[in-house]
Amino acid sequence: MAKELTLDEALKFSLKFAEKKGATEFEAYAVSSREISIGLEKSIPQTTTGISEGLSIRVVANKNIGFAFTKTLTKARLESTIKAALQNARSKGPDPDYHSLPQPALPPPVKFTFDEELLTVTADSLADGLEHVIKKINAVKSLKFLQGQLSLTVIKDHLINSNGVDISSQGGGIGGFTAAITTKGLIPNYSYGIHGSPTLKGFNYDILAQETIKQTLRAAGPKTMNFNKEVPIILEPEASFGLLGGLFSLLFTQLQGNNVDRGATPYSDQVGNQIAVENFTLIDNGLNTEKINRSLFDAEGTPQQKTVLIEKGVLQTYLLDSYYGHKLGLESNGKSTRMGIFGFGGDPVKTYPSISQTVPEVAPGDSSKEEMFAETKEGFLLRSLMGMHMSDSSSGRFSVTGFGWYIKNGEIQYPVQGINISGFLPELLKNIDLISKEREALLLADSPYIRFALVPVTAKKFDFKTRFGLTLLKIISVLTGKHPMI
Repeated sequence: MAKELTLDEALKFSLKFAEKKGATEFEAYAVSSREISIGLEKSIPQTTTGISEGLSIRVVANKNIGFAFTKTLTKARLESTIKAALQNARSKGPDPDYHSLPQPALPPPVKFTFDEELLTVTADSLADGLEHVIKKINAVKSLKFLQGQLSLTVIKDHLINSNGVDISSQGGGIGGFTAAITTKGLIPNYSYGIHGSPTLKGFNYDILAQETIKQTLRAAGPKTMNFNKEVPIILEPEASFGLLGGLFSLLFTQLQGNNVDRGATPYSDQVGNQIAVENFTLIDNGLNTEKINRSLFDAEGTPQQKTVLIEKGVLQTYLLDSYYGHKLGLESNGKSTRMGIFGFGGDPVKTYPSISQTVPEVAPGDSSKEEMFAETKEGFLLRSLMGMHMSDSSSGRFSVTGFGWYIKNGEIQYPVQGINISGFLPELLKNIDLISKEREALLLADSPYIRFALVPVTAKKFDFKTRFGLTLLKIISVLTGKHPMI
C-alpha cells in the first residue's frame, strides 16, 4: 500500500510537481476538519461525527485556472490530481481577464486565538447539552420541544501558492438552534432560538433554551387576518440577517463582484451613486472577533478587512476576490470563501473558492425601538421571512411570506401568521425611514431594527375548514398531551 503523506508534506510535494509539469502559477489548500453534529426531530436522533482532510489545488496554465481536489494523499494520487487540474486549465483556453493569484501580504492588525477547549467537546457532551435544553423547554407550560441541532466544528488549514503566500490558521465554534411549538390559542405555532460562539466559554445551553422559550412564547396564539394595503414594516435583526434567511441576503448577492461583472444586478457601475437613504450604512467585517466565521485571511490568502460597502446611502465598493477585483478595476477586499457554518455550505476540500459575505453589520441609527412603534399607526413587526432564496437577484424583486406581529396605534396587538410582503429591493432601500440605536448581535451578523415607510402587505384569514381542523388538532393535543407534529 502506498504511503500517505502528511498535509504539509503533500503541500510541498504538490508545489514542486506542478512547477515540473509546467504550471505558471500554483495554489494548494490543505484542510483538516473535525465535526460533531447532534440533531433531534420528531423524537428521531441524528448524529454525525467525523474527521476529514484533503487538498484542493488550483493551477494556472494557458492563462486560465484549473481546479481539482483529493482526499487521498499519496504521491500517485497527488500527481494525477495536479495533471487533471492542468488539463482543466488548458482545455478552457486563455482568459484575457486573468491577472494572477494573490501576492503575499501582512496580516490585519488583530489577533484571533483558537480556543483549545473546543477540542474537549464530544458527541456525548453535545447530546447532554441538547437534552438539557429540551428539558428546559418542556418545563414551560404550553410549550413542547419540536426540533434542534447542535454542532461543533474545528478546522485547521494551510494555504500556499507559487507567489510566496504561506498562511495557516485554526478556528471553529460551537452552537446551533432549537425550535419549540406552542398550542396556546387556536393555531398551534412554533419559533426558534439560535446561539453560538467561537469559544466554548462563550456558548451556554441555558441561553439557547431561554431564547427558544422567549421567542416561542412571543409567537403563541397567532391569528390570521384579511389584509391588503401598503403600510410600514419593521424588521427585527433576525429578519434582516438571520441564519435561516433574511431580506438583506438578497442585497449581498447583488453586491458580489461576479454578479456585478455579468450585469446580473441593478448595482453594476453604481459605485459613488446614492442607492439607499442617508442613514443606511452597510459593512462587511470579516475581522469581527465575536463571530464564528471570523478570519485573518480569505480563501485565497488575501487579508480580511472591514469593508464599508454602502456609506450613508452611497455605494462604495463590491464584495471582491482577486479575479473580479482586477477585472472590475478594483482590488480584492478578501471576500473569497470555501466553506459555510455548522455543515451548511459544503466540504471546503471539494469547493472552488467563490465570493461571499463574511460578517454583515448595519450601523446603528438615531431612533429607538419605542419611537419606531409609537410612530407606526398601522403596520407589522417581522421576525422571519421564508423564500428569499427564490427572489430575482438580477432585479431585486421579491415576494416572501413572513411571521410577525400586527401593530396598531403604536402598540403591538398580536402575532400573525401568513404575512406576505413584496417589493423591489432598490426601491425599498430608499424607503427606509427609521433605524434603531439598539443593535443586536446575531450568530453571523450585527444589526439594528429597520423600518420601511411603505411596503405592500397582504394576508388572508384561514377559511372555516382550516380553522375547524386546527381546533381538532388542539383538542387532540390537550387530551393526549402530545402534538402530531412532535
